[in-house]
Amino acid sequence: MDERDRRALTFLRRDPRLRALIARTGPPRFHEYSRQDLLHNLLEAVLAQQLSARVARVLFERFRDQQGPGFPDPSRILATPEASLRALGFSRAKAGTVKALCEAVLSGRLDLVALEGMADGDVVEALTAVKGIGPWTAHMALIFALRRPDVWPAADLGLRKGLQGLLRLPAPPSPQETEPLGDPWRPYRSYACWYLWQMNDGG
Repeated sequence: MDERDRRALTFLRRDPRLRALIARTGPPRFHEYSRQDLLHNLLEAVLAQQLSARVARVLFERFRDQQGPGFPDPSRILATPEASLRALGFSRAKAGTVKALCEAVLSGRLDLVALEGMADGDVVEALTAVKGIGPWTAHMALIFALRRPDVWPAADLGLRKGLQGLLRLPAPPSPQETEPLGDPWRPYRSYACWYLWQMNDGG
């Protein structure tokens, strides 16, 4: 853990419900998901949309193997026929989003280096300007690629199921109901979210 991780856990342990979850789960493991290459993270997030973690992982590994050394090369990805991506298991929408993302990077319309210095809301705006990338993908990039500490993807079903378990609710809260539920954990809602996701794995 780095110093920010320690500060976040000290803060979150003030909540007895999270304290017990943190004790069971152990330190946060964001590093297991984050890559040095932001494009790599974004492609993973795009492919993970509306898929289980296991299916998304298999799909991404097929994609990476197909592309070969130097992955991710946006020029090579853009030149890959859509039929080749569909043969891997891509939906037409995912194939289109992957190509739109690589085209935006190559054209300079999306400056991945500049994202590092942008505020969270500006990052979301820049990413969702790419056709096919929605707020969920942008939030995953903020949490895992850019390591922003205070992101709260209220529409995420895994987060909502985690809240259902933590708060002993009869059903997952709606995205609108979820939004204010994260307020007690500011400015470390990304951490709270990660721990709530672990509840779905028996954390």
